[in-house]
Amino acid sequence: MNAPTRENDPTELDRFKRTIDLVDYAERQGYQVKKEGKLGDWHQLEKDGEVLIVTRKADHQVYLNTGDDRDKGSVIDFAKTRGGNGHGLNLGQVRQQLREYLNDGAAPTRVYAAPVDVSRLNALPVGDPDHEQQQQQDRKTRLIAEVLGVNKELTDRSYLHGRGITDSTIESPAFQGRIFTAQQNEHKNTAFPLYNEQGLASIEQKNEHYKNLLPLPKNGVWVSHPTQGKDTPVERVVVSESAIDSLSHYQLKHAQDSKNTLYIATSGTPTEAQVALIQRVIDKQEPKEIVLANDRDAGGRQFNMNYMNELHPARPLIPVADQEAYKEASRPVEWHATSDKYHTALKVSYHHESAENGAVQVQQLTDRVARMNGTQEAGPTIELEVQRSTERETVLRLSVAKADTAQLEVISQELYRQREQLRPAQERGQEVFIRVDYPQAKDWNRDLELTAQGLSAEQIRAQAQLDEQQRAAEREQRQQQQRQAEYARSAAMERDEQETSRQYDEQQRQQRGRDNSPERQEERQAEDRRFNQAVLGAAAADAGSQEEGKQFRSYRTEQEAAAHTAQFVHAKDAGLVLLKEYINDNPPPTGRKVDEAEQEELRGRARFAEPPVVTSLPAGPSAEEKMATWRIDEVEPNTTGRAEAWKEVLDNSGYSMRTSEVRSTIDEQGIRWAEFDMTYRNDQPDIAIIHAIVTNTNARAEAGNEKYAGVSVAESESDRAARQAAAEAAAIQPHNRDRSQDVAAKPSIEATTTAEVFSTAIQGSEKQLIIKVDEPATTQGERGQAEAVQAAIIGSGAKAGDIQSTTDAEGIRHSEMKVSYRTDQPEISRISHTLDAVGQQSGSQVIEHGSDRAERRELSRGQEATMPARNNEITR
Repeated sequence: MNAPTRENDPTELDRFKRTIDLVDYAERQGYQVKKEGKLGDWHQLEKDGEVLIVTRKADHQVYLNTGDDRDKGSVIDFAKTRGGNGHGLNLGQVRQQLREYLNDGAAPTRVYAAPVDVSRLNALPVGDPDHEQQQQQDRKTRLIAEVLGVNKELTDRSYLHGRGITDSTIESPAFQGRIFTAQQNEHKNTAFPLYNEQGLASIEQKNEHYKNLLPLPKNGVWVSHPTQGKDTPVERVVVSESAIDSLSHYQLKHAQDSKNTLYIATSGTPTEAQVALIQRVIDKQEPKEIVLANDRDAGGRQFNMNYMNELHPARPLIPVADQEAYKEASRPVEWHATSDKYHTALKVSYHHESAENGAVQVQQLTDRVARMNGTQEAGPTIELEVQRSTERETVLRLSVAKADTAQLEVISQELYRQREQLRPAQERGQEVFIRVDYPQAKDWNRDLELTAQGLSAEQIRAQAQLDEQQRAAEREQRQQQQRQAEYARSAAMERDEQETSRQYDEQQRQQRGRDNSPERQEERQAEDRRFNQAVLGAAAADAGSQEEGKQFRSYRTEQEAAAHTAQFVHAKDAGLVLLKEYINDNPPPTGRKVDEAEQEELRGRARFAEPPVVTSLPAGPSAEEKMATWRIDEVEPNTTGRAEAWKEVLDNSGYSMRTSEVRSTIDEQGIRWAEFDMTYRNDQPDIAIIHAIVTNTNARAEAGNEKYAGVSVAESESDRAARQAAAEAAAIQPHNRDRSQDVAAKPSIEATTTAEVFSTAIQGSEKQLIIKVDEPATTQGERGQAEAVQAAIIGSGAKAGDIQSTTDAEGIRHSEMKVSYRTDQPEISRISHTLDAVGQQSGSQVIEHGSDRAERRELSRGQEATMPARNNEITR
């Protein structure tokens, strides 16, 4: 079977951006909203130490990773980067994941407050390229002003003292004007400002169990003054993760080595902009040494590996045209470290003059990895893979478990030395420009705390091991609690599903018992007799209206009269099939479960109706069998059963078409393509309904209806034209209302009560009726009986149309209104009681089909068995 071409909707990605709430989508991926703007114009999300800021840009939401300014974009970028359990998704997989999110019931798009009206921004002309930049600058200024207030000074040292920082350290020339107190109402926090080349860029606030970085681009760093005072020559730059670590490092180390030092902190994971800014500080200050004082953990080691690749001795400025630019040193080898939840990877790129030189360099690294793996008691821990090799470049990837990140750091240090040797002699810097200085414990502030307790270096290392063991135990405990909670949720869902299934089966059993009771059978027979009498009465009225110019109809034989009567009976039966929840012009992808008794009833009706209708139809197209091919493909790889579900719906519909067995193939992507044939005859009375099924299926599939994705019906143009001609003259026509509204939404298990389970276990159908009210005419503006009936109907839960009224010569007002309700409404009992009360009221008449009346009364009695009856009293 030839599979049709699958094309993606080019507007689908834009629709995802506009309609999906990025905050809600991220929360479903495990992120939590920690903070949001007072005006609702931004949200701060956190997960596993990662901090994201979500705001709005034009007509969709965007996010920014405060720890990595390369990680940003729309919900498309979010899903592409974080899908696949952190390994990323391709664009096709992103489409499928976002479709599933929308199908699961997406949250409404979040409404963001309007931005603050700033008068000077309003003065800028529309379309001015500086407009957006000025808005961002104003937002930054406002946020910083809210934190620092008017007086920028350090008035509260309690947090710093609590972290072991002494007054002598705080009052050092290095930190004057670099630490402030932020106060909002009665709350006081210690504020560390971040600077870039344009000035103040952001602010980090800290307090006991509190840490906050303003939702601004992370393109600044916290930087001290030189320890010997402003404008003194800097000999050393110390880079750490936080300002508290910088203060701790100064307090522990500076007395032993008093070189003039400048401290820099990145407030967490360094961004690309921050690394570039640190290099520009080095270019300006020209230090002789860089000390990397990050934490002793996998994250700190990853930062150190990347710093060793990115940071270089001060670069000279060279003229380029009419400007100057920094002269970059050559990079014969580069590396970059990344990590996920469990692993750390190091990407190494060799740049060489020939493939032979590249092979030598790769062999050296391979030998080094082999030696390191050979020394591990538990076996090899480093995996090496050559990803790409050309004449000029070779790229490798090394990966280890996160606990073994130190091994990659050793390799990075060797790559650093190797790069200096491979550079031309004039580019080589001093032998040791970057040095790593690790604390004994996890971080420098913990070292400071343990040192203040009088512990020796050996005791601090022992305590650090105990700290790590405690953290590991706490992580294991949290994971165990999460596993237990997940198991409890799964068990509860399974119990709920079993209970729902049991209740459904019990409801089905009771329903079959009621349907098969002698009373119900007698009631159905009486309804059929009344309907047949009405049909025959209408035929007799037609026959007796010769005086009005209508032709009298006579039958040549008794068989002809019986065939004509059977045609009306068949029309009535087909109408009952439509009123049951079977497919006509809008089949859902999966059908309602039909019990065996109901299927047998439908088959019996079809057997009764088929023989006589042939003689009663007008002459039409040929009665030969026609065939249309249904083609149905799965929307996901490695799934099946969709074609069988559509085939079952058609087979159980009660109409005269027949289907063949399903034929299928599976392509290389795991997508199943299936098809089956549907045969029909144009001389059948239900050909108009079959025509509607085929036509509407193709039309809704082409219109992008999600239920019809991958579904099409193929046939010859001549067969389609012949079927359309036969449909126009068919005895039975489809309902003209939209059957798609008859499909009830699947209830949430957690939010469904027992009564609701009974009311939604079986899909209902829509019923329509007319209420007529005769009453003395009312004066203008006066509320009459018709208005009271309308209000009561609406109050019961049903829908009531507008009142159409006329007043006759005797002053009697004749009113009527259309009423509709669904049999699966929770208020069906109240609706039924209200309609019965209206029918009993003097001057009111309820006109509805007898089977509809019996069905709603039966449903009402079934609901009252589980819920107290609530009668709605009708008053004027």
